Amino acid sequence: MMGYGNWGYGYSGMMGAGFGILATVFWLVILIDLILLGVWLWKQIQKK
Repeated sequence: MMGYGNWGYGYSGMMGAGFGILATVFWLVILIDLILLGVWLWKQIQKK
């Protein structure tokens, strides 16, 4: 995944760390969205 293990790589100091944190948050949001979507779809299937 992008951002993981790239802290400070090609960037200077805070810029690299800031990018790493942003990338981590971005992937966490996508992961949570996918989990919520999966749960919602499972509930929709169970209803039928």
